[in-house]
This record gives sequence, structure tokens and C-alpha cells, in this order.
Amino acid sequence: MPTTRKWYKAFWLLAIACLLTGCWDREELEDKAYVIGLGLDSSQHEGKIIVTMLLANPEVGSMQGGGGSTEKPREIISFNANDFIAAKGTANAIISRKISYDLLKIIVVSEDFAKEKDFITTISDVLKDKEIRLNSYFAVSKEKAKVYFKKNHPKMETRPHKYFQYMVDHGVDNGLIPDSTLFRFFTTFERGTDLFLAMNTSAEVGKNPNVKGEDEYIAGQVGATGELDDTQFIGAAVFKKGVMIGKLTGQETRIVNILDDTTNIKDVLIDIPDPFSDEKKQFAARIMKTEDNKVKMNLKGSKPKIFITVPVKIEIMSNPSMVDYTKKKNQQILKKQIAKHIKKVNNDLFKKSQTQLKGVPFPLALYSRKYFGTIPEYKKFDWNKSFLNADIKVNADIEIVDFGKTTKKH
Repeated sequence: MPTTRKWYKAFWLLAIACLLTGCWDREELEDKAYVIGLGLDSSQHEGKIIVTMLLANPEVGSMQGGGGSTEKPREIISFNANDFIAAKGTANAIISRKISYDLLKIIVVSEDFAKEKDFITTISDVLKDKEIRLNSYFAVSKEKAKVYFKKNHPKMETRPHKYFQYMVDHGVDNGLIPDSTLFRFFTTFERGTDLFLAMNTSAEVGKNPNVKGEDEYIAGQVGATGELDDTQFIGAAVFKKGVMIGKLTGQETRIVNILDDTTNIKDVLIDIPDPFSDEKKQFAARIMKTEDNKVKMNLKGSKPKIFITVPVKIEIMSNPSMVDYTKKKNQQILKKQIAKHIKKVNNDLFKKSQTQLKGVPFPLALYSRKYFGTIPEYKKFDWNKSFLNADIKVNADIEIVDFGKTTKKH
């Protein structure tokens, strides 16, 4: 009996000891340096790239860190490396804490590097690092990425992870930048039938920028003044087969977002030329997309025909001409003007796609597959070549749900 009791006690002591070993690999939050932004530039040294790391201090701005902390909310380092995976080890020669990509929000690549043929082999390393999530954002900067991060000084949000999250979320919501994640980049690259749009950003504002329409800019062209950060997110960088080939303005990017049913855009605010004014006035309208687009194709013959219908609901937000919108005649004129405007901007976009970009900046090719019985037939059709000769017509199915406040001229 005593022997049994001893074995019983030994069993429970061993069980308790096993439970205590669950914390052997525990890591404290303050033991790590979290890379929020990763910058990639080409290097003057052959076989090297310049890696820039935007490191966030997790204690600053948190309840744990308190309000009297004198530590900086961020730290930036740049150095030459073979790749950005092994670069984590090199960074630890400078940074005391263990480098981690667990909270990586955005990868910023300079235009010069994005236009190099070897860029795709460099960025593909993200697929090999388990810490980097494919929902991280991908952006292209006008200047060097190392310069971009140094010049980026948000005034209202000092925590870098929150800043980039807010900027990207709001930019995607209003359609001025694409929803460019690493996942979308690699799936587009693998398909090979359409172009990829990466969000365009810049921390350098050009001298004496021209005044354009509210959405006709690209990053670095908006001439804003005041006490603000110069960083801008607007427009898109266009990639073909993993290499940057051009840019789209904020307006063109917004059109693509409306045409692309894979984006999560709900409503956007735009300006449309006022049909009741000879003074080039424009009225503000909210475009709401509640249904998927309707796409029909006739792919027989040497000139494929593509018909796209975009169903949208419209709210009129302003009335610069003070026209009485309660009259049916004025409502019809307004509706025709909106349809005309949407048709024009879409036709201009597809003309640029076919003549300059030589590709379509959203997965339109997916709609064409159902018109072929076998994969060999689809491959023989050669979408990339056939799209350049296609006759594309875009029409808007418009429903004006609100004409705004009724005003009359006096």
C-alpha cells in the first residue's frame, strides 16, 4: 500500500512539472522590435538591395508604456543586404531587440527598383518567410523607399502601424488607391492575364503642382498647405508580369475599382460636369455600387466584343446651378449627363489600357473562360493578344435615389 501511494504522488508531481514547461518558449512584447514598414531599393553594389526597416516601439502610446515615456515611437534603419529575409540578422547588429516581421503592415518599393526585371525575384522572398502575412499592403513610392520612410512624419497619429492602417483603409474606401495586398499581387502574377495595381505613394510634393480635378492626381501632385505631413496616397502603379510599366491617376484607379468586382468598394464621392452650367461648374455626387457588374462577350471572329453594364445608385450632393430637380425634365437631363460622364471616363480608361498599358488592370479575363469548352481552346484564343483588338462598350445602369435638398434660383 505505501508503494502504491508513492507511485501516485510521483505521477502527480510529474504531471504538474509537465504543465509548468509550457512557458519555456515564452517571449515578452518588449523583447522584440516589430517591423511595421519594409522598404526596398536597388543598390549600387551588384547582387545587393537596400533594405529599410521602420521599427515600431510597442510600448509608446499603450497603457503599459504610460504617458510619460521618453522613448521614440519609431526607429528607421537602412543598409545593403542580399535579401530582406536574412537582413533580420544583420539588423540585430544595430538593434538590441529581436527583429520580427509578425506585424508588418506595408512593403514600399521605389519606382526605380519596381521597374527592374529582377524585382519579381526579390519580392517573391515574402512567400518563404512564415512571419510575413500575405494581407500586408504593397505600395510604390516616387522617391527611394529609404527616403520615403525618413520623410514620413504623421502629425495626428504617431504610431506607425495605426497610421498606415488608417491611410490605406480610407484610401481604398473612397477608391483613390487600389486594394493592393501581397496576396493579390502574386495571384495576378500567376494568372498572367491581367495587370496588377499597387497603391501609389510619395512623401515629396512637387514644386508648383498644377491644380486638377479632385481625383485626377497621382501621389506627390496634390498641392496641400498647412501643418500637415507631406505623405500622399493617391493613384496606382501598374505592373505587368511583375514589373512596373506605368501609372494611373486617382480617377483612373477609382474607375478600375468600380469595374473590378473583387474589390470591396461600396460608395465614392465624385464631381461630374453640370449640364445646366456654361461656366464649367461641377456637381458632387455619391456613387453606390450594390450589385456586381454584368459582363457579356462575343469572342468569335477577329474582333472580340465585350459589353459591360455597371449598375450604380446615385445621390446628388450639390446643385451649383440652383436648378429645380423636382421637375422630371431636369431629372432626365441630369441622369443622361451622369451616364455620359461614366461612359466617357470608362472609354478613356480602356483606350489607355489597349494602347499604352497593353493589358487590362482588373481580372476581366475570368469572365471569358466560360465561353470556351476546353482549356486548349482558351489558350488558343490568347486573351492577352485578343484584348488589344477587342471592341469594349461600357454602359451605366443608373438609379438616382436622392436629388438632395431642393433649391431654386431667385
